[in-house]
Amino acid sequence: MNFSFRQMRAFLAVARHASFTKAAEQLHISQAGLSAMVRDLETQLGCRLFERTTRAVRLTAAGLSLLPVAQRTVQDLGAAVAQLGALGAGGHDRLRVGVTPLIACSVIPDVLKRMHKLAPRLRVDVTDLDRSLIAARVESGGLDAGFGAFFTRASGIRRQTVFPARLALAVPRVESDRRRSVRWQQIDRDSLIALPDENPIQRLVNQHLGVRGDAPGRVVTHLETVLALVEAGLDQAVVPSFAAVGSKRWRVRLVPIAPAEAVDYYCITRAGQGDSDHIDAFARCFAEVATAYMA
Repeated sequence: MNFSFRQMRAFLAVARHASFTKAAEQLHISQAGLSAMVRDLETQLGCRLFERTTRAVRLTAAGLSLLPVAQRTVQDLGAAVAQLGALGAGGHDRLRVGVTPLIACSVIPDVLKRMHKLAPRLRVDVTDLDRSLIAARVESGGLDAGFGAFFTRASGIRRQTVFPARLALAVPRVESDRRRSVRWQQIDRDSLIALPDENPIQRLVNQHLGVRGDAPGRVVTHLETVLALVEAGLDQAVVPSFAAVGSKRWRVRLVPIAPAEAVDYYCITRAGQGDSDHIDAFARCFAEVATAYMA
């Protein structure tokens, strides 16, 4: 048998998403290429790892048995590669963090300047990724830490709250709108700009608004696009309150919604990788800068 690291990652991605399409998007490969890797792995093992139907992809008994082994293998190998990379960095300390694009283009520049003053010899590599990709990179050891609204606990991932957040109604910043708060039942769900249904934030919004199935309004992929459309007066949107970090770039005001729905912002790390003073310092700087932006 000759298993590859890519095959293990492919198997884990399909298992995580229960979808070859979404797994292929996460790994940035074609669906045909992903399917070929999984088929080759199944051939080497002599058993099927997934039950495939037109509606779902589920792990077989053999797949469930392989899952924890594959998770440990990918995590251990990812950690080893990270350590070797640090040794090859010329003896300088290095920190690799993942953030979403909204945070990367707003908060991160000030965080990096503050970190440089605290730790001049620390090299911080920042990667801007979709939230789901951040979690996968942390799990595999490709990132030392990730920052985002990670709502559910995941095996092998440790969460630490950076600052509290809640859902809010994003409206254009105009003098005539002075609302201090709004209730869920007052929001016109048919005129909202929405994120895709599979987005965890949008799921929370849909639950509160009683939306079932596809969102009735305009749907876009990125939070930055939502803010730009709201600023232009093309309807409103329900977003996390940490979207206020973009207030210097987009003229948008966030109105608290009652009752409050928490969507706290977290720093995630791989369980078992040990404590890191650099990660803790970066998280503190991040919280200080982000809180100042949201004030």
